[in-house]
Amino acid sequence: MSTYRIVTLGCKLNQADSTALAASLERLGMRRAGPGGPGAALVILNTCTVTAGADREARQIARRLRRENPDALLVATGCYAERDGGALLSLPEIDEVVGMRDQAERVARLAAGAFGLSESDAPRDLGPFGATVACDPVAGPAPRTRAYLKIQDGCNLRCSYCIIPSVRGASRSLPPDEVLRRLAELTGAGYREIVFTGVNTGDYGRDLDPPMRLHHLLGKALGVAGLGRLRLNSLEPRTVTGRVVDLMARSDGRLARHLQIPLQSGCDTVLARMRRPYRAADYSRVIASLRDAVPQAAIGADVIAGFPGESDAEFETTLRFIESSSLNYLHVFSYSPRPGTPAAARPDRVDPGVIRERSARLRALARRLSFRFRGSFAGLSVPALTLRQIRPDGRLRALSDNFIDMGIDLEGRDPGPLFNRLLTARITHVTDSDTFAAMA
Repeated sequence: MSTYRIVTLGCKLNQADSTALAASLERLGMRRAGPGGPGAALVILNTCTVTAGADREARQIARRLRRENPDALLVATGCYAERDGGALLSLPEIDEVVGMRDQAERVARLAAGAFGLSESDAPRDLGPFGATVACDPVAGPAPRTRAYLKIQDGCNLRCSYCIIPSVRGASRSLPPDEVLRRLAELTGAGYREIVFTGVNTGDYGRDLDPPMRLHHLLGKALGVAGLGRLRLNSLEPRTVTGRVVDLMARSDGRLARHLQIPLQSGCDTVLARMRRPYRAADYSRVIASLRDAVPQAAIGADVIAGFPGESDAEFETTLRFIESSSLNYLHVFSYSPRPGTPAAARPDRVDPGVIRERSARLRALARRLSFRFRGSFAGLSVPALTLRQIRPDGRLRALSDNFIDMGIDLEGRDPGPLFNRLLTARITHVTDSDTFAAMA
């Protein structure tokens, strides 16, 4: 039986795409190569292209994958493949390149042709949303704990640093009936948490006929029989509407109390150069509204350090903005020019050493914010989903609805019956890098 391996780079959306790729190969009769076994017959590298560094990482990993799988058919796909497939195909390690259009179908056809498999079960006309399957693209077949469901793809924003809209195209949405069908399928397969994901998830439904909004879909999704917990991946500030916040507040934890709301900068002049459609005061109002309605919500932000032209004063403005906010964690990105974007053509680039120093300061602030947030729950009980993972110290890994990654003391119990359960855990204490909990 032919085996495959998928290596996924980049965002959660790519992880969802890899799940669809796995589905298309499983339906052909292929099976995932096990760890430590012989090399896979088919290796798929699902690439990211958000920065030049992401491109460089993809090339390095392609070389490593070829060394590990010398006889495999090595296929590169994903955003880098869509943006500059010729550059990837010129690498001697890569045999085929597949862009984003009809990604799962085209990879399945390649595999069918290469390994003499029947195409009768291959997926057809899947569009940008792929298929749904009960397997995880990283951890192996069918862990049935958490799953990503891509409900939206593409983006209509034109941020000056971002290449993704030109790679993934305009915003488009999976029809609500299909979202609900896939959600029911995943729930029936045993997944306890489903993550709605997309390039600009909050834009969901605007392109449909008739149009609808994200809160309409969420209201329907929360009514799916057997649903454990639903989580939103990331929402642009302007799409964190009162209706979405109200659903989160009233859902009794079924809509996770957690949002990643990209900030990028806390300085209005930098936001203007980034072509972001809001200003710092707008962002403050959004997170204040969310915090008022859902006090224990985890609110995260993406922040870019060293955007072209960012002065010391502008960076300090961003730092002060975050310090005075109610944000709980940060994803910090060091600016890297992405060829083809307006920002990359700017002559006023920040010195790389300065970018490193600013990134380090933001990451130190992120650690303080995380510690303060997690520490506020010491002695309290929170709803948590247990994962299928035992930490090196013997604790069971779990994730709270408000995104606290914790280890639960098993106290000598067999962990098997506790896997993939929604339960209540009591946080006992926290450190700079870890959260300790006990069964409540």
